[in-house]
Amino acid sequence: MTNEDPEAIFHDADRLMHHGDFKSSIRLLRKYRKKYPDNPLVNYNLGVVYYKAKMVIEAIYALEEAIKLGGNEPEVYNQLGLAYEKNKDLPAARAYYKKALDRDPFFSYAWNNLGVSYFLNGDYMTARDYFEKALESDSSDPDAWFNLRDTYTELGMTAEAESADLKYHELVRH
Repeated sequence: MTNEDPEAIFHDADRLMHHGDFKSSIRLLRKYRKKYPDNPLVNYNLGVVYYKAKMVIEAIYALEEAIKLGGNEPEVYNQLGLAYEKNKDLPAARAYYKKALDRDPFFSYAWNNLGVSYFLNGDYMTARDYFEKALESDSSDPDAWFNLRDTYTELGMTAEAESADLKYHELVRH
């Protein structure tokens, strides 16, 4: 790896994160951020690692910084929504999921996460609508099928829950 190759740095940081070495991943990304402070991708990657390391406030700061620096991809807004949700701020989480969807109305993960935020509040009808939107965008998303199954169960829609459960298990077997 060279110090100038961002893809190699992000790959190494990602590898470290997936092996549970959050400190080394964070150290590597912070070092790179000092060298290239205006790079939104560094802040996004740092935000993801902070989130995985359960450093939610740091994740929020890094992800907001990524947006300020021009990181306008839906993934950035979705990740920021996840961080706010983990910080128990559902209104902010929803706002960021919706911003992700403004940028990509077919971004199934944001639809799914928006559904989860309503499910957590007990608004199962709204959650169901969002999980169904997620599946319209990507019918192969097992998380959305899993969440839809639980939502149908909460709504007393037994046959629909069983059907969603079958689809979920079909996807996770492959």
